[in-house]
Amino acid sequence: MIVSEYVRGIRNNYVRIRELALPDERKYQYCIMKRGGISGFLPFEIRYIDSDAYMYYDITSRQNISTLYSKKPLDRKWIAAFFSSMKNIRNEAVRFLLDPANLIWNPSNVYQDLRNGKFGYLYVPYLDEDNGMSEMMDFLVSHVDYTDEELVRCIYSVAEQYKSGGDAYIREKIYLDIEAMSEAKDQTDPAAMPESGAVARTQDVVSDAGDTRSRVLPADADQRKPSDGINMDDIYEQAEKIGQEFDGASRRPRLKPIRFPSGKNRSSDGTKTGGILSFFERLRYGDRQLREEYDFGMGSAETATVAEETRYSDAERSEGSEGTVYVDLTSEEKLRRLENESGKVIYELKDDSCIIGTKQEDADLVIDEKGISRMHARIFSKDEDYFLEDLNSTNGTFKNGIKLKPYEQKKLSKGDEIRLAASKIYFM
Repeated sequence: MIVSEYVRGIRNNYVRIRELALPDERKYQYCIMKRGGISGFLPFEIRYIDSDAYMYYDITSRQNISTLYSKKPLDRKWIAAFFSSMKNIRNEAVRFLLDPANLIWNPSNVYQDLRNGKFGYLYVPYLDEDNGMSEMMDFLVSHVDYTDEELVRCIYSVAEQYKSGGDAYIREKIYLDIEAMSEAKDQTDPAAMPESGAVARTQDVVSDAGDTRSRVLPADADQRKPSDGINMDDIYEQAEKIGQEFDGASRRPRLKPIRFPSGKNRSSDGTKTGGILSFFERLRYGDRQLREEYDFGMGSAETATVAEETRYSDAERSEGSEGTVYVDLTSEEKLRRLENESGKVIYELKDDSCIIGTKQEDADLVIDEKGISRMHARIFSKDEDYFLEDLNSTNGTFKNGIKLKPYEQKKLSKGDEIRLAASKIYFM
């Protein structure tokens, strides 16, 4: 596993990887990487610090996809763009006589330019460690848009085939599978169908003027076999069973784990089911089920809680001793918030995470001021504490005057000053 760290320069931000041994910079891969100019490769240089060699990659104005898509799903358009980029970057590596296996695919080390959406990749010369493709498959499965069932089946199939076929599947078939999914969408998309009474683009027929518009399926739709992978109907059936476990509004449900067939089972048509799909499905649904179980059993009460009164002897009572009464804080008193310099509340931290920046579609708190990045910083909760994290901002994030490194996390306390470029807010 590649271990990287983030550093901030005077004008640029970098991710760096320490070389275990001093590199021979005369070797071809080092020479071609230092020369630069390869489309899709992050700018590269080697620096020496205290007799150690580090590979520096410029990530200024870029965001790793693990952070960028931590709160929103990966839709069909993004999936198609990502795999197209994967195909292009591997072809570029081959064109320059570089080994595509040396590209790093861990989601925290794959970057996307916030200005134009282009992807940027790390290439590690003479890599002899895992390149993180398994972690990327886990990321795709856990973040795919689960409202698009066809897309879900496609990603599950891709992950399953990579698990069994490895890099050979990446080299040969993965792009054909993604392109087939895109073509199927184009054929069935209602937006691409002609209006009633108009000439169809893909068929030489005329629709009846009185027909109601509906989704048009390919001619061979009935002959197509169901996609391999998890049956979404099974998932919905399990969810329905969970809902039936409620005996009353005040009782905690007896939640049962969602069970998927093991790799040894076979479906009614004799095809094998489960295997790695069960593992990926647990990745997607395990944490959500735990959160739901916790919420149902530990929901906040509107009334205060009073501790059991301690029993005292008559002698103790005569001295005026009383039991200690505990009053729980209300949800409003527990709620953390962000205030500006004048003391006005600008955001209440009701969710687990709050992204601050100027990009409205990605930021929870939009501060449209000069010097603030599109995704500048993040405040998130962990183990009942709150932390501040810089999101590779251009002008830096400061906690009580101390500048954070890119993606560095610092624990917050009530009253802490947070400075984003020239703007100040307070954690209360």
